Amino acid sequence: MPLTLHHLGLSQSERIIWLAEELNLDYKLVHHKRDPIFAPQSIKDLHPAGTAPVMEDDPSTVTQSRVVLAESGAIIDYIIAVHGKGALAPTPKDGSAYPNYLEWYHFANGSLQPALFRVLMARGPASDPNSPVVVRTLAKWDHLLSMMEDRLAETGAYLAGEMLTAADIMTFFTLTTMRGFCPVEYDVEKHRHILAYLKRVGERPAYRKAMEICEGKDFVPLLSAKAEQFSLMKR
Repeated sequence: MPLTLHHLGLSQSERIIWLAEELNLDYKLVHHKRDPIFAPQSIKDLHPAGTAPVMEDDPSTVTQSRVVLAESGAIIDYIIAVHGKGALAPTPKDGSAYPNYLEWYHFANGSLQPALFRVLMARGPASDPNSPVVVRTLAKWDHLLSMMEDRLAETGAYLAGEMLTAADIMTFFTLTTMRGFCPVEYDVEKHRHILAYLKRVGERPAYRKAMEICEGKDFVPLLSAKAEQFSLMKR
């Protein structure tokens, strides 16, 4: 079993565990605990980035030696290409699903995740809610949600089209678990297609299994309109 996946609790690394479960891969899982909020030394020792996720492939069939990768997108691309036989990643032969996949796959960490992180910073105790920067930050987040709402209304299923792809796996963390750090709410009417999407994906057996593996049986994924802030953020 050459593939080792390192998971930091309540982090983007849930994406990689979910991907592995969707692909039905064999892998070794290593859990890491936050210290107290950020990544512990055990994660920093694996890769200079010092953040989760981290993947080890030892030996890799690509290099015939140990490969260690950080960055969600890089890990997902590697696993799909090397271990997943190209599944969950449309190619040009898939027609319109291909450009749609590319755009939404990169949208996740290129636009959506940074925007929610900026919302988190804008809500800090020293921030001025009337500041042009704060107003613009919140407007940007609302605009990105509107883009997703329109896309999901169009497909009635997933971001690239009728089938789940790695674009959904990349995006879902920001729409769900990340809200435990920054509890944004969804409007039940304005965001009804996003909420239907959360329910649809949340019912997938691989997603449910992955979240139980990552956070335990008692963890309830943040799939509803409202989300409570994680206790670790209240210390």
